[in-house]
Amino acid sequence: MSKIKNCKACGKEVATSAKVCPHCGKKLKIGMFLKIIMGVIVIAVLGAIFGPSDEEKRKEFEATLNSISSAEVAIISPTGELQAIFSFGSKHTDLQRDNKEKELVGKIVQWTLPVYEVNKDGDGYRIQTSGSGSVVGAFVTVYPRNENQRALIEGLKTNNMITVKGKITGTMMRSIEIDPAVLVSN
Repeated sequence: MSKIKNCKACGKEVATSAKVCPHCGKKLKIGMFLKIIMGVIVIAVLGAIFGPSDEEKRKEFEATLNSISSAEVAIISPTGELQAIFSFGSKHTDLQRDNKEKELVGKIVQWTLPVYEVNKDGDGYRIQTSGSGSVVGAFVTVYPRNENQRALIEGLKTNNMITVKGKITGTMMRSIEIDPAVLVSN
């Protein structure tokens, strides 16, 4: 036996299993897909309202940079084995590169690398280093800590050497991805 309820639009009795009121045509139930969409929207709005403020995000990111600055450096060289594995024309396979990448991700390194190109990237700078010769190429996202560092980064030219300390996040185009990173004074 079906349960009965009153339609909110016309007040007449309808079965609880009905999706549309047979009297006035009002839709009585919303589908699961619509419920999920509405739930996602509510979560997104609540996240925007109650999520961390821009100031809190800035402080958190500054703390991340401070922790990288003071972190213990992994003993990983950008030369030798790493350069041999990731260089173009390498005899190593994609599987070997994938396995090495898994070993590297999350490690903090401090490397001195030759600059190839510099681009602005939000609050930081994306520095592509040269992978030719005896050193592995890298894409390093550096966040200057002051105006002197900003000026130094913006004044870099191809083949200048730069020392950075940062977290390896993966690889791209046979280059090591380091993000975030800070400058290290020589």
